Amino acid sequence: MASKPEVIILGTYHMAMNPESVNQHQREISEIIHELKEFNPTKIAVEKSFLLSKEVNRRLKEYIAGTFRLGYDEVDQFGYRLAKDLGHKELYTIDEEVNMTSPALNQVFEWAENYQPDLLTEIIEIQQQLAKMEPEDSSPLHRLKAINNADYSSTLEKLYLKLTLIGNHQHQVGAAWLKQWHQRDLSIFANVSRLAVNDDRILLLIGKDHLPLLNHFFEASGSFEMVPPYEYLPK
Repeated sequence: MASKPEVIILGTYHMAMNPESVNQHQREISEIIHELKEFNPTKIAVEKSFLLSKEVNRRLKEYIAGTFRLGYDEVDQFGYRLAKDLGHKELYTIDEEVNMTSPALNQVFEWAENYQPDLLTEIIEIQQQLAKMEPEDSSPLHRLKAINNADYSSTLEKLYLKLTLIGNHQHQVGAAWLKQWHQRDLSIFANVSRLAVNDDRILLLIGKDHLPLLNHFFEASGSFEMVPPYEYLPK
């Protein structure tokens, strides 16, 4: 009987928002890549829309050829570098185009501000807890370890469940926004699952906000062997 495909779901942050940190921590980023290579993934999946697949892989081809200079994006810093080192010719784009504006997240917070200020205070407190776990001025490795800690994911899940309470019987504002978010994460799960074949080892590079749902979907499916990210991050 063939073994199940293995998957590491590595939560990331938007590295391009702090290019100075990326420049300062190139040695540490190289150490992270060295450890991730030990997993020896057969496929690397990244949080880019399938509509961008040709562009993503055109740049990968140019990077391998030495004609593309890496940007600060986590796909560049981790995805391209890993793919080149491992001899991969393709990155797999697994994000989904979902309308996240009916309602938009800012409208959800505006409702809470106007009608449920106490609930908004609770939500802000949880956001502050998350920020303390993952300080923006810490190094890439520190941030990755914090993001991929079970406490971070469970705190983030509490945040989402608080969001569901925004609204009333007639206007389920928070639940309506989360419906869109669930659609996106279910689609990402499906996109990755359709890639997988027996004996695959898939590395999924995904934004930290997706971790609670994606970890649940992959575990509940029973179709994958889940590999904890910390096993392949520098100690």
